Amino acid sequence: MVRLSAAQASRSSASQGQLPPSNSARLWGRRELLLGFGASLSTLLLAPRTQSPAQAQALAAGWLEVMRADGRVVLRQGSFRAAAVGDRLFQAGDALQTGAAASAILELDDGIGRINVAENTAFTISRLARLRSGARLTTLDLSQGQVRLNVRKFTHAQSRLEIRSPAGVAAVRGTEYGVSLSDDGRMVVATASGLVTASNRGRRVFLEANFGSRLRPGEFPSPPQRLDRQLLLQRSTVELSGQQLYIRGQIDPLNHVSVAGIEIPVDNTGQFDTSITLPDDPLIFDFDIVVSNALGELRIYPLLNWAGPAPQAERPRP
Repeated sequence: MVRLSAAQASRSSASQGQLPPSNSARLWGRRELLLGFGASLSTLLLAPRTQSPAQAQALAAGWLEVMRADGRVVLRQGSFRAAAVGDRLFQAGDALQTGAAASAILELDDGIGRINVAENTAFTISRLARLRSGARLTTLDLSQGQVRLNVRKFTHAQSRLEIRSPAGVAAVRGTEYGVSLSDDGRMVVATASGLVTASNRGRRVFLEANFGSRLRPGEFPSPPQRLDRQLLLQRSTVELSGQQLYIRGQIDPLNHVSVAGIEIPVDNTGQFDTSITLPDDPLIFDFDIVVSNALGELRIYPLLNWAGPAPQAERPRP
């Protein structure tokens, strides 16, 4: 067995609110989500552009407008179709999904905020409502991936914007924050500025700037914890045995890790342990270890041509 030691430092590509760049588009894994729809873009049907009276009434309650769509971005509004700038999601059941290396930016109808949608992310509108008092209620159900929201403070005390998953709810009245949902059901809520609440099973925690919480189905939210925005790979070991590559390590428990484009489950202490089957010609098997957070920031640890020397440390890029 050959043992390689992975470097502790790397080049950084923290996006600080921007969508991940194309050279790190494998953040959420190789498989391309289709929200369970089982449809391909070649068979997507174009939805009608005309508005029925029911649609006009729904639009009065609010909408999310697509401001940018890069790569494979799909809308579901009864049928499926490729998203385009200017498209609007305006009623419960409308959904948006991004594929690998794709991203989108949506704006709330009143211009009060924007939602950055990372690759391999899927969400459905659960509620878009305008109360008689004038309050706006927006609820999105996140089924996979990562979103970052920048929302100005609501003028109405009852207005709310919530991101839900089976693991819990993130609610805000005005702030910048991110929410991520792993394949294993782990949800992380992270605050860049302002104040966010994370709740599950009747318990709620308050997250100030640079703090986060992790949530799992059936569990209480973890206590607020300071974010590791340097995205450190605290320790890692790479071992080669035949065509199996074994990778073990530890990151901050609020962060995520992917290897060769595949998301790796981590436990509540941030430890991970996985193996990858190499191709027949391993000399061309290049991959990265990527550490990321719920804000969409990421850091790349290159392990190129593992059969050669161990990767050397690089200073993080600003």
